[in-house]
Amino acid sequence: MSLVKEKAIESIHSMHVLIEKIFSGKHSEQDLPLLIDYFADHFEMVGAAGKRISLQDVKGLFANNQGKMPDIQIEIYDEQILMQNENVIVLTYTEKHTKTSGILIRRSCALIEEIQGKMLWSYLQETFLS
Repeated sequence: MSLVKEKAIESIHSMHVLIEKIFSGKHSEQDLPLLIDYFADHFEMVGAAGKRISLQDVKGLFANNQGKMPDIQIEIYDEQILMQNENVIVLTYTEKHTKTSGILIRRSCALIEEIQGKMLWSYLQETFLS
């Protein structure tokens, strides 16, 4: 089965809907496990501040920040495919976080793999733009 770029792009948006719900506290009990299901077991990332972050760290980040940003709004735009083959896609996108305290914008690069018929995020690199 060939990985479909539209599904990869949709995963960016659906993940960030869940992230916004979790951080704002407007989530249901199943939203955190649904979010974690997007990540491959070997997932790792480099955060916008340059720190290497494991899947365990990511799980803790989401679990510990539930409801801590009640006014957050996340917008995703400017999605671009950098590389794609049958089972892997590398894409970039811009992510804008708006809160009463200000706006953070970052450019991200994600590697998404099709593993056992599921599209899973394997790697993420974030860079602050503002």
